[in-house]
Amino acid sequence: MIKIKTVRSKKDLRLFIKMAWPLYKDNPHWVPPLISDLEATLTPGRNPFWENAERELFLAFKDEKIVGRIAAIISRKHNELYKEKTGFFGFYESIDDQEIAHALYEVAAQWLASRGMTHMRGPMNPYINEEIGFLVEGFDQDPFVMMPYTMSYYPKLAEAEGLAKIKDVYSYWAPTAAGMPEKVERLVKAIKKRYKITVRPIDMKHLESETALIKGVHDEAWRNNWGAVPFTDKEFIHIVKQLKTIAIPDLVPIVELDGKVLAMAVAVPDVNQILRLANGRLFPFGFIKVLLNQHKVNRVRVLILGVLSAYRRHGFDALLYYELFKAARKHGFVGGEFSWILEDNVKMIRIIESWGGKITKTYRVYQKPIEPAGKAKRKWDYLF
Repeated sequence: MIKIKTVRSKKDLRLFIKMAWPLYKDNPHWVPPLISDLEATLTPGRNPFWENAERELFLAFKDEKIVGRIAAIISRKHNELYKEKTGFFGFYESIDDQEIAHALYEVAAQWLASRGMTHMRGPMNPYINEEIGFLVEGFDQDPFVMMPYTMSYYPKLAEAEGLAKIKDVYSYWAPTAAGMPEKVERLVKAIKKRYKITVRPIDMKHLESETALIKGVHDEAWRNNWGAVPFTDKEFIHIVKQLKTIAIPDLVPIVELDGKVLAMAVAVPDVNQILRLANGRLFPFGFIKVLLNQHKVNRVRVLILGVLSAYRRHGFDALLYYELFKAARKHGFVGGEFSWILEDNVKMIRIIESWGGKITKTYRVYQKPIEPAGKAKRKWDYLF
């Protein structure tokens, strides 16, 4: 018999997080998250996202063993912005068992329905600005920093529960070894000559003011993207603090014209390559292992690239790619991943592919309508 437990204590939360370890223990590509980071992500008061959202965490047990987990999430900002009643699920993990998947998805849907939601979308861990989607292609590769890796059977389980694709997002890999295509070099020279712009690295000594500039471009540039919800100031600062320790100024190019920031990009070293050595804990010994192996990080992930809408026909996106490529090569990185890219972002896809970028992973976001509260076919009266 399956039992569902609502996470109520710090001990329960630790069980929720740690249930992934035995699930992936034989998978060479999974990178254990830092337990402390995931605790902070899921804890109201430690993650500013929860100031405008709520969640419930559920654990599934079978024969007294933990066999699955799911989070039900409501983002008030999303629903206010899009005039929807969409709830989300996230942090899904389970063994390959349809009955367990059914229990987890249904309990999450019922919790969302009890709060007036009409649809359930996910996975979002915990929202659009962080990790999203189930992996559907690319299981033979390691995930980059702040990107998920999920079991190959998750799409099958989800689709059997009535969840259908709403959007795919891609990860593109671009190597630095071959050099920049000549046509891109010519384009960049022409852009710089025509617009008399300045391209500079982020100033880490004035990070607070720089963060505000970057956020301003991000909010405007991304506002019409599918599912986009602007960061609050606190959320953006929270992300910046997480990335500050690994940031390289050259990998955060900023395009300015007469002192106005027009475009920017953010890339970071892929610390996932060495974080797996910590096995979820930096202290007492994980930190030493990571420190001793930091020279092995040889690739980057491009997280953000944004151009103000009034300047999108000026080629500044190509200019940013060029600056990132040049910086990555300078620092000895063999290549970088652009992730994630919406499947229908044709312009960006064309630019990346024009200089050798190839899709290496596909992630899928699902959605389904949910029964109104009180009308579900089965009651989870064995919640404990």
